[in-house]
Amino acid sequence: MAILFVGLLAGGLFLLQQYIYRKWWDAEIEVSLRFEKEAVTAGEYVNLLEIIENRKWLPLSSLKVKFQCSRQLQFANEKNSAVTDKYYRNDLFSVMPYKRVIRTHKVYCPKRGYYGIDGIDLVGADLFFTEEMTAHMESDTTFYVVPAVVQTKELNAAVMKMNGEIAVKRYEREDPFTHKGIREYEPFDERKAVNWKATAKTGELKVNIRDHTAVSAVRIFMNLEDNNILRREELLEMSISICACLAENFISQGIRLAIYANARDCISKQVLKLAENTDKESIQTIYKALARLDLDEKTEKFSECFGKQLLETEDCLYTIVIAPDRHLEFQQVLSAYPQKDSFTWLCPVKKEEKDSIIDSLRKNTIMILEEQN
Repeated sequence: MAILFVGLLAGGLFLLQQYIYRKWWDAEIEVSLRFEKEAVTAGEYVNLLEIIENRKWLPLSSLKVKFQCSRQLQFANEKNSAVTDKYYRNDLFSVMPYKRVIRTHKVYCPKRGYYGIDGIDLVGADLFFTEEMTAHMESDTTFYVVPAVVQTKELNAAVMKMNGEIAVKRYEREDPFTHKGIREYEPFDERKAVNWKATAKTGELKVNIRDHTAVSAVRIFMNLEDNNILRREELLEMSISICACLAENFISQGIRLAIYANARDCISKQVLKLAENTDKESIQTIYKALARLDLDEKTEKFSECFGKQLLETEDCLYTIVIAPDRHLEFQQVLSAYPQKDSFTWLCPVKKEEKDSIIDSLRKNTIMILEEQN
């Protein structure tokens, strides 16, 4: 009789714990994934924090946390993971009542991009592991891998050359917002240069003398089309890295910078059009925008997207085009640029590729050899 009673009691307790876990196992449980940094440079490491909080009296002796992310992110600890089209991870925890568990994953980020973890799947079990229950939690974990720095002798020489040319043009161009003095009117002076107040005082036409421009506009256009039979993604990525290097160079000098690219943003799905930036804080905005460029999406045709805008040079001090595309049609678009003394085409190429630049562009073209690992 006692054995029967003990058996009934044990069975009752077993069914009770099953009922309790079915109903409350995922109550007051918080699971979050968080990268320690908002952005890192391609080739660096970042820590991913996996945080589990059990805010109730019920212990979770077995809790599986499953999530997936881009296969481009390489975890140092590959246990409990699988890689196919994405990286799939399955971590096992045991969390006591009112406890927090934090697990840190070291992640290598070899490739530029915008990465996120959209959701987390939880699998819990009762005390005797006889039944598993599942739940899903939303996650908005994201972070940026910004373009790596490009260091080649061709690019360094190109930056020095363009800095010199831009410095000369900044000196030659007057700034309408700076006032250096007043002089007498000359027949070649424009009407808008007349200082009417000084003219009224002296009875003779006087004109303003403007100082040389202190802040000027540089435009960077990127053509990220790839019309070759074999995809040359490494040259496209190199183009984006070159753009990042130039952006930092010009903004550090206080030069207004606008950037355009015919690749699409992975969030907005629009081609890249960044308004003129001058302050040093805007470099992070540029880096993030470049990180979000999705080369897997179909790019817009450059001539249709920016062909007309490229030729509008009224408010532009200098124009730079970055593109590995050397097809004749694209070169003809560039050859129409009206001010060849304020234009440079940076063309990333592989070492073994042959020169195929048309004569009208040769003086304005600088070939940037692909970095050799």
